[in-house]
Amino acid sequence: MKDYSASELQRAVWTLQQHELITTTLINYCVYVDRNDPLALSEQVFAPDGCFELGARYAVVGRENLAKMFAKTLAVFSATSHHLSNVRITLLDDTTAESTAYVYAWHAAAADGKRIDLWGRYEDRLVLTDAGWRIASRRLSAAGSDGWENPPFDLPMRLPNPENPPSPAITRR
Repeated sequence: MKDYSASELQRAVWTLQQHELITTTLINYCVYVDRNDPLALSEQVFAPDGCFELGARYAVVGRENLAKMFAKTLAVFSATSHHLSNVRITLLDDTTAESTAYVYAWHAAAADGKRIDLWGRYEDRLVLTDAGWRIASRRLSAAGSDGWENPPFDLPMRLPNPENPPSPAITRR
């Protein structure tokens, strides 16, 4: 087993702490959305000039606009439940990171109770501010949805399927 220097151990602990803090920011997004708290969502999760991209065609920039977007978007639901998984974080330097996370989002429409589901990915760039890690830009791509007609999101990146995939040899055990 390798012996680690004190500075290597300190760096490893710092890196783990940053991963935990970034994960908390990502989870806070879900908490504030589900709590229907657009102001906390924009202030506690996004950088002052933060950007939310809804596919390649649309973006909302800045906390004031983000708070308005979330208020308008969330007003059509009586309840939501966002579930985050497969979080992957890359520290680019001491104050910048990138992350991807999968999301399952359940929504109940306020007007008629209709259920709307979304399965997708968040791709984020985060910055370390005096208040902690904040999302500088978020891009949502949707692998699929149920109950949402024409969602404005791009599909997640995926390699094309092979034309004639080979069949594996199967052994009985």
